[in-house]
Amino acid sequence: MPSTVLASLRAIFLLGVALTMTALAIDSVRAAEQDDIAAIEAVIHETAERWNSQDFRTVLELWDPDQEVPFYLAEEQDDWFIGWEALRAYLAPPMPSPAVEGLREEMHDISVKLIADDLAIAAWNMHFEMKIRGRPPIGEDVRVSAVLRRKPEGWRYIHWAESPMAPLVYIDKLFQRDVDHEKFTPLIARSRAVKEAWRAEAAEKAAAE
Repeated sequence: MPSTVLASLRAIFLLGVALTMTALAIDSVRAAEQDDIAAIEAVIHETAERWNSQDFRTVLELWDPDQEVPFYLAEEQDDWFIGWEALRAYLAPPMPSPAVEGLREEMHDISVKLIADDLAIAAWNMHFEMKIRGRPPIGEDVRVSAVLRRKPEGWRYIHWAESPMAPLVYIDKLFQRDVDHEKFTPLIARSRAVKEAWRAEAAEKAAAE
């Protein structure tokens, strides 16, 4: 076999090996990213479980203790909690509030974006329920975003922000939620058909005059 043919075959073989190794490396990176995303989602769900345990002091364990200045925005508060003193006072007070009889959180629709090897942004929706002494339980849906850092013990929060909807938007969604779509949707099609027949009848009557 001529040397030029052997050289060409060798080049094709080496190219194939290189492409295969590149594909494997890409798959490995993607798998690692999916593992990180799953781990972050698990931390977010664990956050809800720690609140649901009613001993919410343990939520503080999911924060990076090496973060110099943590940021936390609770939707029911007037301003940010900035720094460890404020964060500890909110998440781990000396005594629980006697007014709060119970609370529940549930996280869903979680989206995660890895922005560095050790940093990630997450955004999700949180359903929140609470019982205040002397009042019936209440619930609401809140948008949440957070920044997490990879640590030896796992992903940990360094920033948290809750973003409730504007009152008019939230009230509109409550009205939409009360619609029985299974029963109402057929009536929309019926309404269109009736209106078309109505217009045709009016046009026919106008033409006859």
